[in-house]
Amino acid sequence: MNFLKRSVFIAVFAAIGLPTVQADEVVTLPTIRIMAESELREEVGFVPFQEDEKIREALQHQIYKVHSDMQNAGVKEGVTTVNYQQKMEEPDSSQLSPLLEQHVLAVAKGLQSSDPTSGLFKMLEPLNIDRNNIIGIRDGSIKINMDDILKLQQQIQDGLKGPKNQFFIP
Repeated sequence: MNFLKRSVFIAVFAAIGLPTVQADEVVTLPTIRIMAESELREEVGFVPFQEDEKIREALQHQIYKVHSDMQNAGVKEGVTTVNYQQKMEEPDSSQLSPLLEQHVLAVAKGLQSSDPTSGLFKMLEPLNIDRNNIIGIRDGSIKINMDDILKLQQQIQDGLKGPKNQFFIP
């Protein structure tokens, strides 16, 4: 029983005494607190701006050096490859019949205009496709007479063979 009393006494003493001893030894760590500007000024006080001449001169020198290096960049000495596109020759229209040549020029002029669709419709003119019957193409269906296609093909071939043949005879 004596042993039991002693162990209870030691346990009570340890429960009361140890936390108070450890509380004195606890170190508070720095924490980050969110503060309003007015609270921060109360905590720190007013700190006037002090310009450091040496730092300002060093920054100006660094900026000057960077600008100078950019402007005086050297060219690497070595072989460099320069790719260029050769000037294209003018197309020779002497092989075309006069009517085919006029048609090609009309299509080109239409494609270079402010409304390039006029050139496209000029190309599709032999197939009887114009602005009036384009609704079928917009709907996704198109009706073209096979005879018109074959006739156009034959006219193009004849136009390429010699200047004596006529192009686009209605």
